[in-house]
Amino acid sequence: MRIVLMGAGRMAYGFVHDFLKNNQLEKLTVIDRSDRALEAIKERFKDTRLSVTPIKADDSASLRPLFQSADGVASAVPYDYNLELTKLAIQTGCHFVDLGGNNTVVEKQFALDAAARDAGVGVVPDCGLAPGMVSVVAAYAADQLARVDSLKIRVGGLPLHPKTPLNYMLLFSVHGLINEYIEPAVILEDGKQKTVPSMTEVEEIDFPRPFGMLEAFYTSGGTSTLPKTFEGKINYLDYKTIRYPGHCHLMKAMIDLGFCDEKRIKFDGTELSRRDVFERMLSIPLTYEDEDVTLIRITASGQKGGSSASVQYQAIEYGDKEAGLTAMMRTTAFPAAIILQMLMEGIITDRGVLRQELAVPGELFMRELEKRNIRFEES
Repeated sequence: MRIVLMGAGRMAYGFVHDFLKNNQLEKLTVIDRSDRALEAIKERFKDTRLSVTPIKADDSASLRPLFQSADGVASAVPYDYNLELTKLAIQTGCHFVDLGGNNTVVEKQFALDAAARDAGVGVVPDCGLAPGMVSVVAAYAADQLARVDSLKIRVGGLPLHPKTPLNYMLLFSVHGLINEYIEPAVILEDGKQKTVPSMTEVEEIDFPRPFGMLEAFYTSGGTSTLPKTFEGKINYLDYKTIRYPGHCHLMKAMIDLGFCDEKRIKFDGTELSRRDVFERMLSIPLTYEDEDVTLIRITASGQKGGSSASVQYQAIEYGDKEAGLTAMMRTTAFPAAIILQMLMEGIITDRGVLRQELAVPGELFMRELEKRNIRFEES
């Protein structure tokens, strides 16, 4: 088994940790434009099967021979690169997964379905945490009922000791965070797909101590392909991001003021967009040392055995200090690593660009998560 991992940032550590535990792995090649990031990851994981190569994510000519010699590729780079990386994976005949996060990019990836099937390749976009793991668990929850009327997904990555005023800490790229906040969200209402503004419909959500009452609100991308899969089958489906109280109000105010405008203007002779500046500004106060936690709650309601019924899967996941992995690294990288290994090992036999809620065997996926100490409580 030979794997190429695109990106040597935060999430890469979770991927490398997981892949190196597979005894079938022959070689893992990590690609990044930064020599410093590559050296850091090589120093962290001292394993002869691990190699690093400095190549930019858009340098297809240099990537091609590496893809050709690989069985699978995992993308942990920003979503902007995923479409071209998908095309290259199909051309070179290797399976491909990514962390996704942008609906437009994912739609373009699904347009490559026929090409992927013809090449005998499995491509699974959007398979991190959310979008990602929660899609498979949500489908698994829905399977426990005879009829599903509503499916609600609530997910949040939070610092354990938040700093005011935003009470948040960057756990993945600021670019991806802003995208979730400004792009529209897709839900199901009356069984039909509906687009709603992100950062709206704020609700209270209670978790066990020490968290207590939190807030949740619409954000983009979390439902991934679920609305298409369940349209006409489930009356209501939505996804909301969990944050400490007050976060949504403050962030939305800055967004409404135009801080995320993409129009490029000159700042002291340098051409930047207001979003560029805002992202850089946010990166400073939201980057600090703290432990994190991932909160997940998925609730399916409907009928079973002729009576009203509901099933809920909840997880409260912390970092692994011994392994040096944050909660977000574990809950984002591990699901994608599991799915890529399922493709390479022939457990997932479908080919083409796949919806994970249909292609990934839910019960086996849950067992694989448990092996990695990600456990859902059912109620």
